[in-house]
Amino acid sequence: MEISDAAGVVAELGPYTAVVGPRAWEAHRHRFPPPRHVIVCESLEEIALDRLFDDVEGVQRRADLGAIVGIGGGRALDGAKYLGSRTAQPVVLVPTMLASLAPFTNEVARRVRRQLVFMGEVSCRVVADVDLLSQAPPQRNSSGAGAVVAVATALWDWRFADRRDRGIPFSAAQAELGERCLRALSDAAADIKAGSAEGILALARILDALGAATIRSGHRRLSEGSEHAFLQAYEHRLGASSDHGALLGLATVAMASLQATFTADADLTTVDRVVDLLIRCGVAANPYQRDLDEGTFRGLLRHTVRFAIGEALPYSILDEADINVSASEEMWRQVWRVRAVQ
Repeated sequence: MEISDAAGVVAELGPYTAVVGPRAWEAHRHRFPPPRHVIVCESLEEIALDRLFDDVEGVQRRADLGAIVGIGGGRALDGAKYLGSRTAQPVVLVPTMLASLAPFTNEVARRVRRQLVFMGEVSCRVVADVDLLSQAPPQRNSSGAGAVVAVATALWDWRFADRRDRGIPFSAAQAELGERCLRALSDAAADIKAGSAEGILALARILDALGAATIRSGHRRLSEGSEHAFLQAYEHRLGASSDHGALLGLATVAMASLQATFTADADLTTVDRVVDLLIRCGVAANPYQRDLDEGTFRGLLRHTVRFAIGEALPYSILDEADINVSASEEMWRQVWRVRAVQ
């Protein structure tokens, strides 16, 4: 990741094709030199991405694409990475918000029957323009803290799977990196909630560290566990969330609660830590703000178990815990501890 003026970086590229989110492009197009082509990416479904590539093939016959520049949120950036992987053009990513890890990994996201599948890798240049990011509503940036707190439950699941001899062996070095990221998030929480330049820069660096760890290791066990299974199950059942990071924060509280009650002597330390971080960072992870009622939440929990096992997601607490009425009630009680963000 480089901290720089995005418009200046793009200007140096020469002719380029912009892959954008419609609202982000409308808000920021005046900042950038005119692109040769503008491609709007509103979905990561396989059919939509294939159509996107078909459209680009037609463009390519008429003129060179130039570099591919993704400008926007996660969908636009993953769309740019997808096109880069199919066309072998250089890719530059310019996030306009910090709501997820999408800008900081080289994997290409693609939804197959609404399940998120990571295909291939593409070399990306990531440009974090603090001034541009500051134009987003503070909650859109602070929700990226949800992707960081997920490390707490992901590490629990990874250790749990390792003790069962399931999947990738646990890495103490990666675990320490994850803990450093959580501590850094805690240190910067007030600035992140305020949406200050210092908070945006701190969160971008934390997300970049997690993304770099994913790239080096070639897997996502450090930052993805049962909480991401809940997120995928939600999107499989209800469609894409309006705020990926905030829903992930809610899922992390729920799964931390389930992990705590799995043992005879329940330890809610991780739940307390996650709730505290979400509140202090200003993440809108309260169920009311995510339009979740208790009945929908319980239905999603049941679907999450079926989804995680049926889709052979990495081994986690979901493979063994009994999500009965009592467990569901406790998870629901815990997620309501995250205060609504005004």
